[in-house]
Amino acid sequence: MKKKNLIRLQDISFGTIAVSSLFLLVGASGANAATSAVDEVTITVPASCSLTNTIGSPHTATIETGVYQDDIGETTFKVFCNDNEGFAVYAVGYTGDAFGNTTMKPSTLAVSNAIATGTATSGSTSNWAMKLMAVSGDYAPTLETGFNDYHVIPDTYTKVASYASNTDGSTGSSFKSTYGAFISQTQPADSYTGKVKYTVVHPANAATPITPAATMQNMSSSVCTTTPKQVIDNRDEHIYTVQRLADGTCWMMENLDLGRTPLTTDLTSANTNLSTPVTATTFNSWKKTLGTVTYDAGEFIPVDGIDSTSGTAYGTLYNYYVASAGTISGSSNSSNATYDICPAGWRLPTGHDTGEFQALYMQYRSDNLIRASIANGGAAFAFVGVFADSAPDGQGSFGNYWSSSVHDNTDMYRFSLGTGWAVPSNPTSRYFGVAIRCVLKETKISDLTYLQDFKNLSTDSKASVLASMIDNTTYNLIDNRDNRTYAIAKLKDGNIWMAENLDLGRNTISTSLTSANTNLVTTIAASTFNAWIKSSGTTSYTSAELISVMGGDSTSHAPYGTLYNYCAASAGTICSAAGANNDNATSDLCPAGWRLPTGGSSGEFQILYSLTDYNTNAKMRAPIDSGGAAFALAGYFDSSAPAYQGSYGFYWSSTIDDGSNMYELSLNTSSVYPTGYDIRLVGGAIRCVANL
Repeated sequence: MKKKNLIRLQDISFGTIAVSSLFLLVGASGANAATSAVDEVTITVPASCSLTNTIGSPHTATIETGVYQDDIGETTFKVFCNDNEGFAVYAVGYTGDAFGNTTMKPSTLAVSNAIATGTATSGSTSNWAMKLMAVSGDYAPTLETGFNDYHVIPDTYTKVASYASNTDGSTGSSFKSTYGAFISQTQPADSYTGKVKYTVVHPANAATPITPAATMQNMSSSVCTTTPKQVIDNRDEHIYTVQRLADGTCWMMENLDLGRTPLTTDLTSANTNLSTPVTATTFNSWKKTLGTVTYDAGEFIPVDGIDSTSGTAYGTLYNYYVASAGTISGSSNSSNATYDICPAGWRLPTGHDTGEFQALYMQYRSDNLIRASIANGGAAFAFVGVFADSAPDGQGSFGNYWSSSVHDNTDMYRFSLGTGWAVPSNPTSRYFGVAIRCVLKETKISDLTYLQDFKNLSTDSKASVLASMIDNTTYNLIDNRDNRTYAIAKLKDGNIWMAENLDLGRNTISTSLTSANTNLVTTIAASTFNAWIKSSGTTSYTSAELISVMGGDSTSHAPYGTLYNYCAASAGTICSAAGANNDNATSDLCPAGWRLPTGGSSGEFQILYSLTDYNTNAKMRAPIDSGGAAFALAGYFDSSAPAYQGSYGFYWSSTIDDGSNMYELSLNTSSVYPTGYDIRLVGGAIRCVANL
């Protein structure tokens, strides 16, 4: 089994050799005074461990139904480790397409016929289990409790063996694995396969590896959070850590290392971000030990070692022919890269002044943070160096990362960094060998234009849009009903809110309100809606009325917008007289994909106000970029023109209090009432939330 990048290297001092001279002073002054120099040599040997396996006998058996069989084959694992603090071995179930899957999958039958993990030797349910045996000798490992007998297959990385000191370079520390299974009399005939992955980490007390959550090629946006997760590239079974960084983008936190081990699987659109397949034979032929100055042929060189600051492996360097999966070649090509060798579902980051490398740097603004380890809150970029017409060099001194963005006929933008500097939009010739960090393909807030775009997003896309939004930052989207631009923001309650009051109706509209552009079921003609626009209100439950208010709030910096009685706010659906309606609003004037917030003691207004970020009047009214929620004192109207702007405001919810009143958020210059309520005939403001 090949060594995985979960191994942490720890430098240890090998010693210092001092060379000096013994001398006799003859005359202690003048030009003939004796002098000497000391030449010191320091050698550092890094700590490293490797895990290999040798098949003793195949793990295969034919088992009759109703029978238990143990000792199904045997594999010997050997760990070589020079870390004087030793190592630990972890195991986890792995079917070949998912970590944590402990079942034995049938080859032709439905998955429902899989054999689960377990240790029973009889009964009505088939099961399989694992057992380990330490190989005696000078470096016999310690087995964890329970694993020296048949044990269920772990569904998360679980320590199974360890050794508390270093081993030598030839004997190593060895243990054996075997398996047992019981087959019930109802188990259908088929060939079943189960896998267990073993991973070595060091020192012996190193943190438990993170069980990969998915394959990279099938990973959803929800897997990628601000907590590091590990996923597997199904092209070579290499494990990568991924994380959503401060820029809102999901990044690989390690350099791509595809090609270090020769591929046995072709690169296709099912496993790689390309359209034209690249055979494994062709890709493997691009692997070199020395680079040449070429635009027209693929070259990549794996680099050994680990960056001492970021803690990440150097990975592999690729010229742009390889980086683009052979799609961008020649010294006269001015195209951006559409395809690359990132896993399917991933891609190269964009470059130049508005690209993703630039956005990432703007969040960290420091080469130290860009290079800092995950544990230290950094982006873990490594000083991996570069290659051109020779072997790779510059490891430990600087790093370079390809983008998908073209600079000119010969150059692509790259992200470059070194000690004391970082340049997120640095052009370089495509023949250079540069590292790759892939980003997840997902819908981001920057991909949206209209508020109504939320309506047709999938659940996963909504999650990725939310994740891409940076706290205390506003984004602008257009309401396609009147082409008004609104600021929106992700608040600390996890919702996306409009950061301004709805202003539909300030001007007459020419487009009817339909389910495609408004949160309603029944179409409202533009002429009908325009007739709701008033300059002063009447005391009415049954007629829709809306009045626009000039000016804006001096504290929140948000405009007052437009005020709506509840018949209008509910898009004409709750227009009954007092005491005649006890329904929550399911339709409203919010854009399609948005809605009125819920109210009352368990509603979204209450939840928002209960958070420490917004639990005072000052915080609720503070601008978004100051960490507030930007609610404005827009006033209200009843039987006359709007009044109390700057001193009072309330916001309709979708939740009914009784037959006359709806819950609201109300606030004034000193207080906030998140569970207030008001009679439906008055005019209040609207703040919509995205329907996530």
